[in-house]
Amino acid sequence: MKPSLNKNNDTNTDFLDFQKNNNVPAPSAIKEQLLFKLQKELNPSHVKVFFKLLSIQAFVGFLTMLFCPQFNFSLTNNYELFHFLHHNFGARICMLFCGTIFIGSGATLASYILSLNELNKIKNSSFLYYLSITSIAVTVFIFMGAEVYFNLASFWFIGAVSSGVILLKLNRIIRHQLVSLYTN
Repeated sequence: MKPSLNKNNDTNTDFLDFQKNNNVPAPSAIKEQLLFKLQKELNPSHVKVFFKLLSIQAFVGFLTMLFCPQFNFSLTNNYELFHFLHHNFGARICMLFCGTIFIGSGATLASYILSLNELNKIKNSSFLYYLSITSIAVTVFIFMGAEVYFNLASFWFIGAVSSGVILLKLNRIIRHQLVSLYTN
């Protein structure tokens, strides 16, 4: 038998064959597999979502280290922004701002990378997600030798957690609006 060069004809034939056999029930194994796959897609696990969010945050956090010297870390030794904030607003506001940049930028990017179902999974427990991610970040800084002073680190921590929660929620809303704008 010679292969058909006309794919439209094959598609039409397949569709007509499907219509003829549409009353045949799908095998139960296929139905169960499909339902399981849909369930996983519509309701992803917290563990999977957390590690995806943590991966995005790790990547973005690394990039922010290029210009914002978190806890005396800097890949470029560029302290101009840090000194500007520190001298004009004080150490506490500077740390609040640095935590906001470090975690908030990752939250913003994550709200456009993660699926809408994954974002919905985060929605009700975003505080716990960002409390965990911020704790992991500070722990990594400590293991890397950063001098972490509780007084200043607490402001960094507050800025990080609150910006993660707020910016993820805000950008999730924006993304939902954009999706509904383009689907209507």
